[in-house]
Amino acid sequence: MNHHPVRSSRISSIAYDENSATLEIRFHDRSAFQYQRVPARIFRDFLSVVSKGRFYDGVVKGKFKEVKVY
Repeated sequence: MNHHPVRSSRISSIAYDENSATLEIRFHDRSAFQYQRVPARIFRDFLSVVSKGRFYDGVVKGKFKEVKVY
């Protein structure tokens, strides 16, 4: 996956795989999670919002199946 660095106090980068509809988020604490069956529009919106942390908390976290990558 091609990660896009983002400006956020919690999130360092985000990536999306269209074939599997998987969103991957890397955090500054070096943890990373994948979220499955995420619509592409969620990824596009994520890239454009000002507050990445608020978007993550309100739109992604707890809404999609989560797998810890590391």
